[in-house]
Amino acid sequence: MSIGTKVKKHREAKGWSQEDLATRLDTTQTTISNIESDKNIPNSLLLNKLAKELEINMNDLFEDKVTNINQIEKIEGAVNLGNGTINMQSPELLESILNNQAQITKLIESQNKLIESLLKK
Repeated sequence: MSIGTKVKKHREAKGWSQEDLATRLDTTQTTISNIESDKNIPNSLLLNKLAKELEINMNDLFEDKVTNINQIEKIEGAVNLGNGTINMQSPELLESILNNQAQITKLIESQNKLIESLLKK
């Protein structure tokens, strides 16, 4: 099952429309539609937000080929997915990157508020 199909399944389970989810994520209904129809793959920051908003583990959104990022077998800096090998960083590094992106977003928001307050003076 694709990421888009899983997002749709979890969204519908909550009884939300695409617009409801888009509002919660501060994005557009078109973005959600494109994700659910597999036209677009969400970036890591949006993927993290989706998982949090849908109250699921981010690993649950990955395609069935990669059922749990913590169970992927690493082979000499690459990853064995059972049906091929791709280059990929460790799950811990991925989680750290996502956490850093969330912190950067908060810092930028704080910086913007500070700049706005300084401009008002």
